[in-house]
Amino acid sequence: MRQTKKFFIALLSCLATSAGAATPTAAQLAQFQSLPKAQQETLAKQYGFDLGNISSATTRQTSKPQEITPILQPSIARDEKDKEDEELFTSDELPLFGYDIINANGADLSLIDNVPVPLDYQMGPGDSIRVEIYGKTEQSFQLKIDRNGQVNLPSIGPLPVSGQTFVQMREQIASEIKRKSIGVDVSVAMGSMRAMQVYIVGEANYPGAYNVNGLTTLIQALVASGGVNETGSLRNIQLLRKGKVIQKFDLYELLLKGSTTRDIRLSSGDTLFIPVKDGSIAIDGEVARPAVYELKENISLNEFIAMAGGVTPTAYLSRVSVKRPTSKGVRIYTLDVTKPEDRAFVVKHGDEVKVESTSSELQGAVAIRGEVVRQGPIRFKEGMRISDAIGSIEEGLKPTADLNYALLVRESNLDRRIDVFQVDLLSALTEPNSQYNLLLAEKDQLFVLDNGLDQDYWLGEYSNDKVSSSFTNRQQTTSESIDLETGAVVERSTATAINTEGAGVLTEEVGKQKASREALLQPIIDRLKEQASLGVPAKLIEISGAVRFPGVYPLAENTDLSALLKAAGGLTEQAYLPSAELNRQKSSLQRTVIELINFSLQQVLKGEASLTLKPQDHINIKHQPGWEEGMVVELQGEFVFPGTYTFRRGESLRDVIERAGGFTEYAYPQGAVFSRERLKKQEQERLKMLNNQLKQEISNLALRRQSSSSSYATDPAQAIALVDQLDNVQAVGRLVVDLQKAVEGDEISNLLLEKEDKIFVPALNPVISIVGEVQYASNHTFNPSLTVEDYIASAGGTKRQADTSRIYIVKANGSVELPNNSFWFSRNYKPLEPGDTIIVPINTDYLDGLSTVSTATQILYQIGVAWSAVKD
Repeated sequence: MRQTKKFFIALLSCLATSAGAATPTAAQLAQFQSLPKAQQETLAKQYGFDLGNISSATTRQTSKPQEITPILQPSIARDEKDKEDEELFTSDELPLFGYDIINANGADLSLIDNVPVPLDYQMGPGDSIRVEIYGKTEQSFQLKIDRNGQVNLPSIGPLPVSGQTFVQMREQIASEIKRKSIGVDVSVAMGSMRAMQVYIVGEANYPGAYNVNGLTTLIQALVASGGVNETGSLRNIQLLRKGKVIQKFDLYELLLKGSTTRDIRLSSGDTLFIPVKDGSIAIDGEVARPAVYELKENISLNEFIAMAGGVTPTAYLSRVSVKRPTSKGVRIYTLDVTKPEDRAFVVKHGDEVKVESTSSELQGAVAIRGEVVRQGPIRFKEGMRISDAIGSIEEGLKPTADLNYALLVRESNLDRRIDVFQVDLLSALTEPNSQYNLLLAEKDQLFVLDNGLDQDYWLGEYSNDKVSSSFTNRQQTTSESIDLETGAVVERSTATAINTEGAGVLTEEVGKQKASREALLQPIIDRLKEQASLGVPAKLIEISGAVRFPGVYPLAENTDLSALLKAAGGLTEQAYLPSAELNRQKSSLQRTVIELINFSLQQVLKGEASLTLKPQDHINIKHQPGWEEGMVVELQGEFVFPGTYTFRRGESLRDVIERAGGFTEYAYPQGAVFSRERLKKQEQERLKMLNNQLKQEISNLALRRQSSSSSYATDPAQAIALVDQLDNVQAVGRLVVDLQKAVEGDEISNLLLEKEDKIFVPALNPVISIVGEVQYASNHTFNPSLTVEDYIASAGGTKRQADTSRIYIVKANGSVELPNNSFWFSRNYKPLEPGDTIIVPINTDYLDGLSTVSTATQILYQIGVAWSAVKD
């Protein structure tokens, strides 16, 4: 931003100054003209430049001087090399305090002719006044003080006013007019102010002579002239008048205290001198304004920290470092600024002060993380327990907190190794004397995990759309769960999704909660891995199979198999109790072997058998044989009882159709659409393969087109558009079946059901469709007496490029009949049925390979239209 401002200052100064000044380059003018019109007008008005000169300057590369006096106008052109506006410091260095403030506003000042004139303003040659006479007579005069310091009043004569203040001049003129003219009143106001020339020299960014008006102050001249460069002093700016220093100005008084008491107005011929700064001192770390400050004189460390805005709350005041260069090398002082003698330490030019931060370690506190209402550290008290840290279940925990599993992490010794303890929060909070209500130690951290349920579900904060997909699409079903203590199978009521949309919501929420649970456990797992060594394995254990949250868990000091199952969220409904597996590593100096241990999960949970867990064990909870989830099939269309049906393995199409009451009297089984999820996935993979093949063919086509001897009808750009369309094609997974034969018991047609199968039986639709290379693709009412040739004739006949030898029919059930003899066009042969589609392909002699693919893709799209009737 500063670079742009300096560029336009230089450009407009070239355009606004005398003809002898530097001429703007074509690049400068082009950049100015690229700005929006409003911004051009603002900049032109600000610097007193007429936009009409831009066009003339573009052709002539010259400009005429303007007779407008802004608050600060350079009378010399600025050097071209200063347009680069190099940064005062790099990103990894401390900034120089104050320079960015006074160097950033050079292009933001406006004319001040319309502001009130101070009463003590000293009048001089070049100032103009406006005199209004009213009463007995009414007159108005615009007068200007001439070089002799006089104003020439009509009918009165010259009156000396130079050197008087504005108040004195106003009273003198009014008194003189009233003395000469009886019965009148006089109003004297300030007009335009005089222009005067001042000089800004020394370490200024743009030294030179400047034209200013009579109200310009020292600070205004300094800021508007571009500020001070990085070698200049901000604390010893000198104002010289007639060779003598009449004012010294410390800019830090303005920047740090807001004081302008030493800011005086300039006079004609004044010189603003900016000397080189004497010394500087840097401060970094936990202070409000880390920066490099100019040092006017030696000050105490306490005063210097106050200059930097004071320390932050995280500052460690007992260890402040001062690095000082000396003739014998760099010397380091470590000071405690909480002590008066160290606060009085004198800092000098070249010192570097560093205020360190306090330790982030918990001191006199314990921390609570995870599914709690208020996370973070809390004050530690002797005798404090988990129940004291959390409070009650209702006030201390979120609804999503897992009451059966939490972890307490404790640093056990000076080497910062951690020990992990498993906590049953329900017992700890409801039974104060429980073994899980552990006594806390300083720096303990309690991790409360989530239970895998969506918080909005329990709080009732679902939107209407979410309710429709996660509440109204559910039904109450009876399911089985495992009691972790006894191993007994119990019944409970739960909400189960009955369609793919509801199931998707549940799956998504469970996935999010699982990720949140793993994220909270990951830091603990990483710490345990870091402290493992040879012969001391990481205290981790893995559980997989029929549990809610399979994965790796810390092996806590008080963990047994029952506690580990609680950590994994408990057993799922399909857990197999009679048998489970434990894989254990046994390491020696020569090799590591895996020991497989089979045990009865039910006996261990009941206490009839024991199982000792060790680090790096892997437990696999088996699923019940034959257990399957999502064993549902969806029937739509013309069934007596359409809907979603649960089935068991081995059931067939005939079985589920009989359960649905069979077909209605309007059903058309020959046009049934059968979709299978497994086939849908296969088709999607084939579509991806086709996409890749087409891209390869397009590349080959582009290479062939470069040959002058080759000619191809298809433009590669059109082929690319085809491939882009194929990216959005969704697989259907349609399987051609004969439902009528399946109902009759035909072994081949009566397929076994798979989960997520969908069957749609339409109503009878006596329509024949004709697509492809016919004059008018259309649909016609089915007439059993008409042949294929008759229907093609009813569509206007074939086009010239039609391939009549390869006409084929897509049957309503998705199968295809190819032409094989002349009986197609015979009235004695009737292959057509309601819902069939006649396809007239294009002759490939008219197209190259890619165009054929494009046409075929359109035909395939037409074939898939029947599936649009099936609701997802």
